[in-house]
Amino acid sequence: MNTSSDRTLLKQLLDLSDSIDQSRGMQREAPTPDERDRLGHLAEVKIQEVARLLRNLDHEGPLHHLLRRYRLGPQHVLILLGLLKRRLHHEDPFVTGRELVSTLFDSSFTILDGVRLLSPGSRLIQAQLIFPDLSKADEDMEILDLRFRLSDRAFRILCRVLKRNLSGLKRGAEQEARPYKSNLAYVMDLRRLSQLYQKRAAKIFHYEEWDDFEAGFPESITLLNREIMRTSALVRARLEQTEGKERFPLHEIATRFGLAEDHLVVLVTLIFQELTQGNPYLDAVDLLKLVSRSEEDLVRRRKLFSRSSPLLRHGLVALDEIVHDKEICGEVYVPNSVIETILGGHPVKDSEIDADSRIDFHKFLSDLDDSEDFFKNL
Repeated sequence: MNTSSDRTLLKQLLDLSDSIDQSRGMQREAPTPDERDRLGHLAEVKIQEVARLLRNLDHEGPLHHLLRRYRLGPQHVLILLGLLKRRLHHEDPFVTGRELVSTLFDSSFTILDGVRLLSPGSRLIQAQLIFPDLSKADEDMEILDLRFRLSDRAFRILCRVLKRNLSGLKRGAEQEARPYKSNLAYVMDLRRLSQLYQKRAAKIFHYEEWDDFEAGFPESITLLNREIMRTSALVRARLEQTEGKERFPLHEIATRFGLAEDHLVVLVTLIFQELTQGNPYLDAVDLLKLVSRSEEDLVRRRKLFSRSSPLLRHGLVALDEIVHDKEICGEVYVPNSVIETILGGHPVKDSEIDADSRIDFHKFLSDLDDSEDFFKNL
């Protein structure tokens, strides 16, 4: 596999795509018909150059395989590249069909003919290389008004051409890792990780975020997953570089009670929910969605707030408003002592009353009618 040749081809195609975009943009703004014709001809010459490159493929590689397998012509390739550039330069990866087609064609007839490239039976759609956004579409919406995005699979193939892979995330994290100067710096990194988790969960499970996000968070689930992996690797790398990390209260709690990253994300999310919103409670089911990557993952992690969970067993979180003894239907909060430990450094101890006893006692109190019953039952 000659990946270097694929890299060269991709660069040539992207350069031509940029040049075509520029010519079409200038053509639309040209003051005279002659100037518009000249710029239109220049764009057509560049499109023919794309066709020449595709005809002369003489090597093997991910890009070559993609083009040959689906018999993609210059117009298909330019649509793919247009969506790739959109994904690279904007948080919103979608482009309208009208924008995509108008880059390739400049007359009403050719634009009309170009609609076939985005129709449900087109090669790009059938090969699942691009996807229309049907979430807000109705049966009367024209293809030109639909929004399209590059598929995650096509994006991965194009990234492979550049030898970008997930192993690079770890190397990158190690290179930029700096030791933590304080427990608070560690907590704030986990805070950002928890926000990325929340943004992803809101996209996957279609609910409104309960947090306010700073600018710069990706909108694509794929990009969010990549950023979660990068941030997680960076946190681990920074901890490894930190001398005396055993004195960080949150790290000490995680080590002593065997907490995983999911548990830490839940704790930090709840703490900042109380600090920023003035409300210490979040529904257990929403926190379960927070750390799940799919509905199947949701099923696998359903015991996150069971009585045997390290979070409940050690009293790091507590449940309230439990319905029919179903923990997943309760509301979760972090006790004050645990918050003070994580943020203030006071030592935390295993709860003297375990989670089962607290739940049983809460049920006992709710079943009482008056003080006389209390003393009889006691």
